[in-house]
Amino acid sequence: MPNWAEGVLKVRGTRQDIRKFLVEGLEPLNPRAGISMLRGGEIEQLKSEIQEDDWDLTMKAPHGFYIKGTRRAFIESDIYWEFDDKHTEVLTIEDFKQAWAVIPENFVEISKKFNLDIKIYTFEKGMEFNQDVEIHKGEIVKNNEITFDDYEWECLMPHLGG
Repeated sequence: MPNWAEGVLKVRGTRQDIRKFLVEGLEPLNPRAGISMLRGGEIEQLKSEIQEDDWDLTMKAPHGFYIKGTRRAFIESDIYWEFDDKHTEVLTIEDFKQAWAVIPENFVEISKKFNLDIKIYTFEKGMEFNQDVEIHKGEIVKNNEITFDDYEWECLMPHLGG
């Protein structure tokens, strides 16, 4: 079982590009998929529920979402996005996690495919580090591992992740 790097995922782009990422780049989690595969059965494809109007978008799945194209990166909650009505929008997702650590290369492809900037900040209490990743239009501009002399005291959220 892995340690988890948990924190915040932000995506920045046009409303259309962010929406496309949400609809095409996320897949509802199916907790029974592994058992079905082991038994040779078919895997039930779950659908997410999307509610959208002129002011906001809500996307729900009973067990959260897998971020397609990543190695074990997930969003563990519903997604609520209130529009800013600006050319460039920002969506902040607070229940992001990836096994062990963020793999920036996974998100480079997502950034290119959906024309988005991506910012991720995670906490990993087991190995006592934080990770700060930023990707602009498919280019990694930051991938910093932050370590501490006294994790419990110095880290802003020392009990997140792990």
